[in-house]
Formats: sequence, C-alpha cells, structure tokens
Amino acid sequence: MTNTLVGNKESRVLLISIDGMAHYYLNDPHVRMPHLRKLMRQGVTADKMESVFPTATWAIHTSLATGAYPRKTGVLGNWVVDRHTGQVGEHFGDRMWGKEESVNCETLYDAAKRSGWTTASICWPVTRGAAAIDSNIPEFYEQELFDAYCTPGLMEELKEAGLPVECYGKWSTDHARGPMQDWLTAEIAKYLIRTKSPRLLMMHFLLPDSLQHDYGTRSKEVYWSLEHTDERIGEVIAELERQQLLDATTIFVVSDHGFVDTIRSFYPNVLFRQRGWFDPDRPDESRVMAVSNGGSGYVYVMEDDPERNERLREEARAALAGTGVVHKIFEPSEFPSIGLPAGGELDRFRPDLAFVVEPDCFVHFESNGEHVARQRAKFYGMHGYLPTLDEMKAIFVASGPTVRSGLTIPEMRIVDVAPTIARLIGVELPAADGRALDTIWKEQEGNPAGGIVPPGQKK
Repeated sequence: MTNTLVGNKESRVLLISIDGMAHYYLNDPHVRMPHLRKLMRQGVTADKMESVFPTATWAIHTSLATGAYPRKTGVLGNWVVDRHTGQVGEHFGDRMWGKEESVNCETLYDAAKRSGWTTASICWPVTRGAAAIDSNIPEFYEQELFDAYCTPGLMEELKEAGLPVECYGKWSTDHARGPMQDWLTAEIAKYLIRTKSPRLLMMHFLLPDSLQHDYGTRSKEVYWSLEHTDERIGEVIAELERQQLLDATTIFVVSDHGFVDTIRSFYPNVLFRQRGWFDPDRPDESRVMAVSNGGSGYVYVMEDDPERNERLREEARAALAGTGVVHKIFEPSEFPSIGLPAGGELDRFRPDLAFVVEPDCFVHFESNGEHVARQRAKFYGMHGYLPTLDEMKAIFVASGPTVRSGLTIPEMRIVDVAPTIARLIGVELPAADGRALDTIWKEQEGNPAGGIVPPGQKK
C-alpha cells in the first residue's frame, strides 16, 4: 500500500462494528477469523477497549460515532423513561426517535459530510433520519420502518439490483435467519462501494450478539457466527480491492461490548409493585419504575415534590440493596463518574438511580409474578454491566495506508475511536471526550512517528 496523506481527496474510511465481540475472542484458538487476523498483522490492535455505561448497543454506537459519553450524546441506553409521557422510551430499534432529535453532539458522519465526503451507513444504531448520511439503512426490526426511513429511492434501487431488502425486518428479528441479515448488510456494502463509492462507510454486524444471547459465550454457535462475520468482512475488503479503492482505505474493525453468561433474572418492577409503587396496568401513573439495559437498570421516581421524591428515592435504594442481586447502586451525584448526566442535564430522561446487578444476572422488565429474583434467565448471555468489567471490554483493529504495521497498543477507550478517525477526515470533534490515538500512524514527511496531524492543526 502507498501512503495516503490525511485530508487527501482520495482517502477513505471503512468502519465495521461486530456487535458483542469481546476482546477475549481475538486470541481464542477456536475463533477462525483469517481476514480480521490479517488486518491485525498488517495494522494496529488494542489489547482491550473499554466501552461506556451502560454497555448497551444504542448508547455505545452513539459514543462510537461521536467520541462522547452518554452524558453528552443524549442516548442513555437502549431503554429509558420519558418523564414527559411517563412511558418507557425506546432507542432500541430506532423506534421512537430519529438521530437529529436524539444525538446532541456532532458525529463522524456529520463531520465527514461538512468536509465534503460522501457517506453511507448500514444498520448503524441511532441513524434514523440522519441528514448527513447520503445512503442510509438504519438498524430497525420492523420492515415498515426500513421502508419508511431508509434513504429515499435506495430500497427500490437495491431491489432492482436483486437484493432482498424486503426481508430485512424478519431477518433482523429472527435469530435463526440472522446470518442472512448480516449477509444482506455485506451485499449492500459491496453494492454501495461499486455504485456510490462513499468515502465514509459504516456498517454493523449483529449475529455474534444474537447468538451469545441465545447460547452463551464461547459456544459453538458463537464461534461459527464469528467465522461467518469474518467471511462477510473479507468479501467487503475484496470488493474494495476490485474497485481499486483498497489502497486508499483505512479499515477500522471494532465491537461495542463483550459478554458474560447469565443464570439468574432480576425483576425490579416486581419489587416496586410489591411495595405499592408500580402499577403494571397504569405504568404512566406509577410512583417508581425501572427499565432494563441488560445487566443494569435505571430507576425513575415519578414524584414532583422534592421532599417526597427524595424520601421515595431512598426507600427505592434500600429496597434494591436488600435484594442480594444488585452489585452497585449509583446516586445522581455519582452519575458523571460513569458518563451519565448530572442534575439539570437531560432531565427528561435522566434516572434517579442507576444500578448494576451481579454479572450472572439479567435485569428483566416484567412486573408480573411474585419472584423478585429467579434462578433462571431469559438469555444465556448478557451485557449492559459496568464497562470496567473485563468481560465487557471490546475490540479495536485498524489497518490501512497510514496505519503502522504489527503494533499492539494497551487498553484504550471506545470514545477514542471517533477522534482517531476524525484525523483522517481532517477535522476535530469538539464535543468528544476521547482522544485521537496518534501513535497508530506511520511516519510521514515532516511528521515523525507519533502522530499524523491534519492540515491546520498543531501536534
């Protein structure tokens, strides 16, 4: 490969997210991923990458795209409570809100677009209605949302090209057909490379996450899913090479979180119902309610009077602490330390308490029944716990014309990804909490090893 200067009109970025691939899979001998391992040999690999809290897909992918923690991005998890309505709010599946009303800071694709780059995104969470994405298929689970919110004309164009995009919804929801969903994502990426040649292409594979939920970590099904994902990555790279674009493309392969195995379920709304605080028939009139983000949860006290709110919050905290399954409870004063909003920030969605359960337990929405905790889990594998938990740590691999070869770096943060990619676009992301990993770049004339600096910036 030849060097491509940062800011050069030919430089390109491919950002691939493998949902749920923990760092411990990178060197697992049971994982056959020759294309990813080739990128590792040719480029830079992080030992581990710390995610954000909660380690839930929609919050994390927003942080991947912005370099900021949820406190700034506005996407606090897969699920929140909307205090304006008293109802559960879903970022999950981009069902309720679009990107422009959800994300409060500039994204990579916003920055790329304002720099004159063409952009494309396939199944990237929180991209519904994103104005800066030229060719956009957000991550949905209902076909009617795919049909309504994909870039106008793109679905018909893909159908005419022989791609079964009318199956995206059912292939996304049925884990047994998940391989077809990821295959379709890769086929669309190849089509866009051939016909649109986007300079920034973002894509998201779901299968390893789905099968870890169904079968647990390190299962034969999960090993197969990683091999299947690697085959799709290889096909996309091959398409770049066929189109003579590979020598100008820097490839980033990341994941959003890791996984643990789960054997128990925790039902906070059963606990709150038993205390007389939660009404399953009228949740919008409940005094206390919780939402799940996998291995963690948010508690909302729906009491306007400050004194009653404080008293009820303390009672809810004590009730959670007494269950024997809650590992840690975070008070509002502690929220900024885990990347959540402080008082007066995002008050519409900010919880009154955040909690994490023990790492063999899953937080369940259900409010029926009499058991607050059960020795049975809906899922065999789960995420959502603190990002400092080693099993939650993700992967980072970078390879391309400006990236050093065969380098392993110590642990990094997921919020470092966007500022690093922004170097290649030639911009900064002012709201980013992360830092650019300038040690990954090759030496270039006038700029010794230790960091490529875009034009107009000082090292």
